[in-house]
Amino acid sequence: MNAERCQDLLNTLLDYSCAPEFADQMRIARELFAIATGKVNDDDPFYDSRMCSFQEYFLFDYRLSDVFSGSTVYETWLLQAQTKMNPEELNEYEQFRSFRHSLFLVERLNASSLTVTDLIAHQRFEVFSLPQFMFAGFEPGLVFEGRAVTFGGLDYFTGAFIIHPEDVRGRIEKYVKQFLNSGMHCNAQHTADWRAELTRRHALLSSVSEQKRIAESADKKRAVDMLKASKQLVSVSRIVSSPHLVMAIGRHEQVSPFVPETPFYDAVPLIHKLAYCEMKSYRYRHIGPEKVYTLEADDQGKMVLAPSLSHPSSDSPAVVPSSGKAV
Repeated sequence: MNAERCQDLLNTLLDYSCAPEFADQMRIARELFAIATGKVNDDDPFYDSRMCSFQEYFLFDYRLSDVFSGSTVYETWLLQAQTKMNPEELNEYEQFRSFRHSLFLVERLNASSLTVTDLIAHQRFEVFSLPQFMFAGFEPGLVFEGRAVTFGGLDYFTGAFIIHPEDVRGRIEKYVKQFLNSGMHCNAQHTADWRAELTRRHALLSSVSEQKRIAESADKKRAVDMLKASKQLVSVSRIVSSPHLVMAIGRHEQVSPFVPETPFYDAVPLIHKLAYCEMKSYRYRHIGPEKVYTLEADDQGKMVLAPSLSHPSSDSPAVVPSSGKAV
């Protein structure tokens, strides 16, 4: 019953993210996601899994520039639910705050679960499946991108996976190590009071709104200008301060008990670049994945995880900065 209830709540949230009021924002988010992770075609064998990953990115990570500006779709749901649900029902949805979007290594297959290691957080735990999918094809040593949520005291994978080739496991672990050693990945090192953060967001949103107004009045390049203006919102952090996640979602004095008391790793740029490598390894499968899984480096040999979104190249797409940050 626990897994079935978790699946039902997740489906409700995903259906809500497809509401008509989010249609324009979803088009922008889809373009940003394609820039970051690579463009897929509807006849690609991994099309469905990529669309599942995008839908969860739009629900949990993407920052809206209208509707409830600066929030995610999930946070917008929580805001609207304040007056529609009793505390028990609301707390069920609040549990999805605990999601972790990361790279996982399969350690062991159990009867109805996986024992995995979160490669970014260096944590090992047991994760169960939801009713709509099974762990078919998962083997020890497999590295994959996924999103886990804690519900009713158990961890569940949502079912949106990007599976990486077994030949590049060592390379992925190397990139994760370089990422963690970079010292620029943890938002908890630069926390901000929630009032100051909301003031900053208000200024950002005002700027974006003005740019959109100008773009809408222009006759040329309207779609491009609108996209460029909206990209600025992607950099808004999923977590304002740690552990006190107090945001403009209707709870100004209480802190959700479902926010993990751990540092938030801003790993979305790395995860998205590796997803792009996975897509490219299919396009160029005659070359071999070990030659495709490469990340740019600067003159000092450090990885460049988030190049400018404004000027993506054909070989190395720009990566969407974290918005949080759980795909």
